[in-house]
Amino acid sequence: MESRIQRIERLLTRRNAWAAIAAILLISSGFAFALRAVRVDYDFEKFFPSDDPELDRYLAFRERFGFDNDFLLIAIEGQPLFSSELLTRADSLASRLERLPLVLKVLSPTRLSEPVLTPLGVFERPYLRFSEDSLLPIDSARIWADPRVRDFFFSKDGRAMLVALNAEPALSKLKCDSLLSDVRQALAETGFPDARMVGRIVGQDHYITVMVKETLFFLAASIALLAVFLWVGFRSVRGMWMPIAVVGLAILWQVGLMTMLGKPLGILTMLLPTILFVVGMSDVVHILECYLDEIRRGVPRTRAIALTYHEVGLPTFLTAVTSGIGFATLGTASIPPLQEFGLYTAMGVLMCFALAFVMLPALLVITDPMKLLPLATKPSPWDKRLPGLFRWTIRHRRRILIGFLALGVISAGAASRIKVNNYLLEDLPDSDPLKNGFLWFEEAFGGVRPFEMEIEAEKGRSIWELESLRAIEQVQDHIDADYGVDGISSPVTVMRSLNKAFNGGNAAYYRLPDDSAECARLAKRARLLGKQLLGAIVTDDGTRARISGRMVDEGGLVHAGKNAALDAFIAAEVPPGIVRFHQTGMAFLIDRNNATLSAQLMRGMALAVGLTALIMLWFFRDWRMVLVSLLPNLLPLIFIAGVMGALGIDLKVGTAIIFSIAFGIAEDDTIHMLASLRQNLREGRSPAFALRRTYIRTGKAVTVTNLMLLSGFLLLGLSGSRASATRASWSRAPWLSPSWLNCC
Repeated sequence: MESRIQRIERLLTRRNAWAAIAAILLISSGFAFALRAVRVDYDFEKFFPSDDPELDRYLAFRERFGFDNDFLLIAIEGQPLFSSELLTRADSLASRLERLPLVLKVLSPTRLSEPVLTPLGVFERPYLRFSEDSLLPIDSARIWADPRVRDFFFSKDGRAMLVALNAEPALSKLKCDSLLSDVRQALAETGFPDARMVGRIVGQDHYITVMVKETLFFLAASIALLAVFLWVGFRSVRGMWMPIAVVGLAILWQVGLMTMLGKPLGILTMLLPTILFVVGMSDVVHILECYLDEIRRGVPRTRAIALTYHEVGLPTFLTAVTSGIGFATLGTASIPPLQEFGLYTAMGVLMCFALAFVMLPALLVITDPMKLLPLATKPSPWDKRLPGLFRWTIRHRRRILIGFLALGVISAGAASRIKVNNYLLEDLPDSDPLKNGFLWFEEAFGGVRPFEMEIEAEKGRSIWELESLRAIEQVQDHIDADYGVDGISSPVTVMRSLNKAFNGGNAAYYRLPDDSAECARLAKRARLLGKQLLGAIVTDDGTRARISGRMVDEGGLVHAGKNAALDAFIAAEVPPGIVRFHQTGMAFLIDRNNATLSAQLMRGMALAVGLTALIMLWFFRDWRMVLVSLLPNLLPLIFIAGVMGALGIDLKVGTAIIFSIAFGIAEDDTIHMLASLRQNLREGRSPAFALRRTYIRTGKAVTVTNLMLLSGFLLLGLSGSRASATRASWSRAPWLSPSWLNCC
């Protein structure tokens, strides 16, 4: 053992230290240079698993009928709404929007018309003749009697109407920003500067603005907060900036490596610097604490560094590995951004370890240890409190064990109440303007969550056959009355409109034709509606179609129940062998992926537990120690699940990820405590003395690092993003018990 320490000590020369620092600075310069090419990727659709057959179905559906999320809904409010002045400005807005370069189509009530067949030919009759106030009462009454127009364009209370914009598909972030700027300019020029908007274009802009702002703020705040903790813990300037420099370079290496590999910063990986800064501080603090303890005992500088290597080297490596495993198991999920986040965060943790054991010792070799010791001679408060806490823990060890086991049983019972659920804008706080606007649209217009259902005619049949249309009508009436979908468009609405038009615009004929011959005749005249409009509903060959609309976002759990009821209705009421129905769309995929990913993340956490158990078995060569190392870290996770169940916090991607990350972080403390205990026992100390020395010496570093981690994650709890706040609030819950349980 002594020869190993001596070999380490021989390498700790000032020449080697300067060489290591020079090499690190050279590598860091390369990574810093690479940052010139750093890119940011905001593609939300990458969050859909590439191996999901439902994604393939959706992509094919989108190829046939166009995108279902490249829209922008603009609400025009006014009292009275049906006034010539207001409608003229709304029409002017629609005209300006149509001329924008990235806009495909604009729908406005002021530009709507319906075909009417008369003996003199086919005429287009406008819905709103807004140039004359005297005609508006008649037109508004006709609109209110027509559910097609009323449900899509007007609020339930008649105080607002919609102007709908369809943009070019798959616009880049830069083009979305340009289009949004043009839309806002058009609104200001037509007298609607405060008009409410909802849609992917405005939602993406808001999300990204909030995310970038919070990332920069919380990274800076984390650095400042950790600097305060380091000052309190070490009470010296060098003891404060050395750890920050080491972890800061690790972040630079991580982001630089991603850039060199051509990987942009995504929605999740933008959180990487903040997480690494908080998590990566653990290794540095353990090294500094051990080194300064040796210095206080009068050990020479290089010998103190060598002893530190010997004592905390392997445990710290194991903690880096287990933390890396906790993050890397996120790679078992089927979503590429989550896989990348787990992989690169695991790599960042290992980079933090490597720099901590290369750069930090090199800095310690060339730094006078007296400059690292506190400027004041006042002892650390932990030197007084930890011995007393240790005695209390030993005296009450049975009660502590019984208490935690009872808490585990209660938590397990409460955890059974957890539901898998999600909402489209759940990540935003209730005070967020985007969320408030979304909720206003939900209340005023019956929701903005898209509903999409694909219809496929059986072989040899056509969507336009009367039998097919009647089957579609059954399903459409059901989703209108029981599912809660508004603003429905489908082949049935097309045929009803045609039947009305070819009967002089009589509202009584807004229904399907009575016989197949009449239906076939009207289908041939469907081109009156325009190829662009018809192509968004039925394919050219008439074999596939869609039912689309919008609805209130009631949560994935409620929608799953409605989907099951809809499938049961179709199976029981719709005659087989005519047409097939299959729900699809962006919102449908989000709900489906949330349930799938939550299960995948739970399996990933189980994998992390299994791999950690194998590492502990290799390290301790004793199954009992494996149980001792796992139990204190599994109980807090059960406690988290119990609190989530008791408080009604749903299981979703944002909360399921907590368990994998928290287990990887919490296992660090256990490994340090047990490794220190094993080392003390191997040095011939009695079990009681070895346990006390471990608790006081290693427990001090564990306590300091946990307080730093706890405060860092709680700082993220102030985030305006509810997902970040939730993950941060729970990620450090495992800090509550490992140290106590390990000593009981």
